[in-house]
Amino acid sequence: MRFAITGIDPRFPLLRELLLADGHVPAGDAASADVVIPPPWDPRARYARSESFLAENALLTARGAAALTEKELSLAGKRVLILGYGRVGSLCAEEFRDRGAAVTAAARRRESRTWAKIRGFDAAELAPGMELEGFDVIVNTVPAPVLTMTELRRTGEDALLLELASAPGGIDAAAARELGRRYLSAPGLPGKYAPARAAEILRDAVYETMAEPLPRLGVALTGSHCSFDKALAALEGLGRDYELVPILSERAASTDTAFGPAADFRARLETLCGGRRAADSVVLAEPFGTRQALDALLVAPCTGNTLGKLANGVTDTAVTMACKAHLRNGRPLVLAISTNDGLSGSAENIGRLLQRKNVYFVPFRQDASFAKPFSLQAVWDLIGETVEAAREGRQLQPVILQ
Repeated sequence: MRFAITGIDPRFPLLRELLLADGHVPAGDAASADVVIPPPWDPRARYARSESFLAENALLTARGAAALTEKELSLAGKRVLILGYGRVGSLCAEEFRDRGAAVTAAARRRESRTWAKIRGFDAAELAPGMELEGFDVIVNTVPAPVLTMTELRRTGEDALLLELASAPGGIDAAAARELGRRYLSAPGLPGKYAPARAAEILRDAVYETMAEPLPRLGVALTGSHCSFDKALAALEGLGRDYELVPILSERAASTDTAFGPAADFRARLETLCGGRRAADSVVLAEPFGTRQALDALLVAPCTGNTLGKLANGVTDTAVTMACKAHLRNGRPLVLAISTNDGLSGSAENIGRLLQRKNVYFVPFRQDASFAKPFSLQAVWDLIGETVEAAREGRQLQPVILQ
């Protein structure tokens, strides 16, 4: 394998050595690489969304946090408050308890507090006015403001405040210092606490994602030509998470308009989809129900004409056939509507499809309330989030935006 590592991360030099030891060779540049490895914070780093990667790093973070705290004070017999009870928070609670501390877990969600109690911890609601007095150590894992000046005034003067959350963090660092509290910010603990193991975890996550094929997402365009530029722009980021399969209605594939030649839009779509030829006929679309099955199908833009056909079971275009074939497999169909009659002729069809099993809508709004009072258009920036939610069986809410 030829690999390219892009960006900066303290684990990358060790990762490079591990890959070389496994017999892989560095590529001259990213374009010639078989696999490109960006830093974990990069949206293109698919490996960084692996649950095993997140869990392993959470464990190193918890162990590093406990070790860092014990450089400041012995944990035996100390009272420790953990803010947040997710991956990192729950593992921190275990690590601090193993070192003799009495741990309280604070969480917003009731189920998180219940799990903390089941595992033998005291639990508190993470909310303004919660108890902060009497804790020797307060560890924050929530990546949003939690301890502002008001809350920090209620912490003990000798309390140690440890920030583990990513920016902007949950502890007001300036306020903590102004009040004379001991404040430690500890970003990137896995690479600092156990760099060799952290690099191994990163390597294993890269191998894991390489071994797992990307889910197949069909991307279909119908004849709302004025929306093509917005739709194609919204599709650009999906290629890092999905294998994109292009589909064009016959009208979208063949009609030149004031918004551009059909051939140009086809070329842009097929390029976004890795050069695959678009399915542009009923014959080419029918296999999406069998040997070419998709994991999800997105219609963007979806016209009022297409809405009507889907609501009434009409399959006379490549896109409607693709939708019918795809729904036969019980997998999510996501519609990004763009129609001038959404609040008139198409309203009934939208209503019928909103209650149809496995059909989801990209949240939409009136795009020109006074100039075009019946017109509705999807919020294109929400396409990725909607597809992700649909694959989990959820309709992204709210559906209708102001």
